[in-house]
Amino acid sequence: MIDITYVRKNPETVKKNIIDRGLDPDIYNVDELLRLDTQRVDMLREVEKLREERNKMADKMRSERSEELIEQGRAVKETLRVKEEALEKIGQDYQNLMDMLPNLMSPDMPRGKSSADNMLIKEWGNKPQFNFQPKNHLELGEELDLIDTKVSANVSGSRFYYLKNEAVMLQFGLFNLALQKLVKRGFIPITVPVLLKRRALYGTGYFPSEESQVYKLETNEKLEEKDDLYLAGTSEQAIVSYHADTVLPLRELPKKYVGYSTCFRSEVGSWGKDVYGIKRVHQFDKIEMIYFTTPETSEQHMREALAIEEELLQELGLSYHVIDMCSGDVGMATYRKFDTEVWLPGQQEYCETMSDSDLDAFHARRLNIRYQKEDGEREHVHTVSATAITNTRPIIAILENYQQEDGSVRVPEVLREYVGTDVIRKKP
Repeated sequence: MIDITYVRKNPETVKKNIIDRGLDPDIYNVDELLRLDTQRVDMLREVEKLREERNKMADKMRSERSEELIEQGRAVKETLRVKEEALEKIGQDYQNLMDMLPNLMSPDMPRGKSSADNMLIKEWGNKPQFNFQPKNHLELGEELDLIDTKVSANVSGSRFYYLKNEAVMLQFGLFNLALQKLVKRGFIPITVPVLLKRRALYGTGYFPSEESQVYKLETNEKLEEKDDLYLAGTSEQAIVSYHADTVLPLRELPKKYVGYSTCFRSEVGSWGKDVYGIKRVHQFDKIEMIYFTTPETSEQHMREALAIEEELLQELGLSYHVIDMCSGDVGMATYRKFDTEVWLPGQQEYCETMSDSDLDAFHARRLNIRYQKEDGEREHVHTVSATAITNTRPIIAILENYQQEDGSVRVPEVLREYVGTDVIRKKP
């Protein structure tokens, strides 16, 4: 969430931010928000004044009781009740609009309407050249007994999958590679709960804007936990919430976590898009980097995370490019974002494999996460969230880029000790 004080002082900047994101200004209505804000503040003053008057009359009636005082007291209480109800309604309408307001964007973020306006800022590696027609990952996965989407469709439905044999070893090899690298660089390893209360999802900007993407559990009155629970879409939601209502000492910043979790996405709105194989699925596993930083250093750490992502892809020998994401193709909480996309020769296209986002203080304001500066002043931290590695898309890239004419797949050298073989071949 952005600071209402900033909105009051810079309404035109906030309106332009909404337009630049391609959002409807009649829905994300800054003028209406400011009108409600003024009403809310005025009404709060009236309520506080009436509460003070009520308390004074209560004190007075302790020593002097009369019908006139009783009637006056009743009148004040009734007026107060009406005003409090009005304040609650205004406050809810105000909060609904505040919750919808997107984060401000970096002046360096490209302005654009869609993915067509994203900017290519780097390319690395040579696309593999084959003297045969390359297969896609699902063909290879089925022939080598690595991926099964047919049985999973019967067991769980569409966009689920089984990984088998060397694909499982590839997954945990990728995760071990990333974990060891990040722990050596000072990241705190953490596993997280994947069932979350609403505040964790609201606090990290997924509610209300992306609520349709989240799986909600049915309430069961027999369970100990009575709050609504949701399946995590990323460990970011739990890791950032770990420090909710916390004041971090400046000396602890940057605080860096590397988190592992299974992630769940409903993918509402993407029906028919990237449904082949395991490219866009409802469940996947991910290693995530989370930074808690000062406002002055968040961009530095965002670029550090990007460098780590690139280092991992280079060690895997995968050709990729880096995209500077434009204003019309990023989430509501995003201040600045880079995507790293890997070349898939079996599909003749690039595929987003990692993302790297500076969230500014958006998370911290919603979750009340601050740090104490040397002069004692407290300020909201900035957060950076970046993908270290996932299981599905890197495995897709490895299968398609390292395939051989006989249908086998070479294992990237950096993963061979984890997989236990140099080449994945058809099973006898």
